[in-house]
Amino acid sequence: MLRPIDIHNLKFKEVFRGYSREQVDEFFSKLVLEYESLYQQNQELKERIEELKKQANRYSDVEDTLQETLDYVKQSSAEIREDAEQTSARLIEEARKEADWILHDARQQVADEIRQAQEALAFRARVRRQLESQLRQLLEEVKQLSREEDDAEEASVQERPVEARAKEALDETP
Repeated sequence: MLRPIDIHNLKFKEVFRGYSREQVDEFFSKLVLEYESLYQQNQELKERIEELKKQANRYSDVEDTLQETLDYVKQSSAEIREDAEQTSARLIEEARKEADWILHDARQQVADEIRQAQEALAFRARVRRQLESQLRQLLEEVKQLSREEDDAEEASVQERPVEARAKEALDETP
């Protein structure tokens, strides 16, 4: 690429019927100024392009890092989800086993309490029958004693005069 200095230092041969030197020099001066301005802009744009390329590379690196981070997060979340599902499945299974054990134990306790209640009712019924039997016997014995007392009182009333007489006889004896 031509530099502005190359245009500025450019010399043409003079020929007999050539262009006006002043016009050509004036045109070249304008051309050099404009070319210099364009050249400067071009340099600035190249520098800006390089800077933007570096910035784009940094953004690309950041994007790559973000993509790697996103991939890692996705993988980690999948692993965490899988671990959580396994843990929840294990906890549910343990809870079911414990619930089954608790139900079995509760059923066993209820069965034991029912058996004890039945035994207590049976014992109560046996004791009640025995008590009723003993009460009947006692009543019979009381009735029997009452009859015997009544009989004895009657006998004592009849025997009293004999006794009273015997007592009188004893009293009369010196």
